[in-house]
Amino acid sequence: MATKSINAKSKRFDVRVPHEIADAVEKLKNKDESTGQFVVAALEAEIKKRQSTISQKK
Repeated sequence: MATKSINAKSKRFDVRVPHEIADAVEKLKNKDESTGQFVVAALEAEIKKRQSTISQKK
């Protein structure tokens, strides 16, 4: 039986990224950091940046 892609704490994203991006993630993530942790941190930073940009335009 397949597991659901959404649960109480998270939602699963399955995405393809260019090889250059995947290579950069592997090169730049911290020693004990998983790829998932790196991606979540990057998404959080991008969301904050875009929210700040939207707020400044108002």
